[in-house]
Amino acid sequence: MLLKQSMDKLHPIILVILFFILMQFVMMGQLIPLWQQLSNVFQAVPYSKSLLFTAFLFVIGEMICALLDQFEYEAIATVVKLSIRITVVSYWLKILQPAFQTLVNLLERFM
Repeated sequence: MLLKQSMDKLHPIILVILFFILMQFVMMGQLIPLWQQLSNVFQAVPYSKSLLFTAFLFVIGEMICALLDQFEYEAIATVVKLSIRITVVSYWLKILQPAFQTLVNLLERFM
């Protein structure tokens, strides 16, 4: 009887745990090998690894946000989306900083 009464309250927690276990298996078995294979294929393309990393982050973020929306945690899903966007922007700013600096130096020469 105790187990039956507590299962309704523990159901979301159990589903979240199972989701993250399944997501770990999918990431380790499918997404990470795919990412490594694509990074080898597009090795000569500039910023290809960064684009793949960005896509990887957005896929993970969408999976987590879909889970949170299903359990009606829209506020936390919004925070997850915002944190992933901030992470992507800060990542790209670090990568593109030398290109921006070169552009600023060129503009300063011609002005």
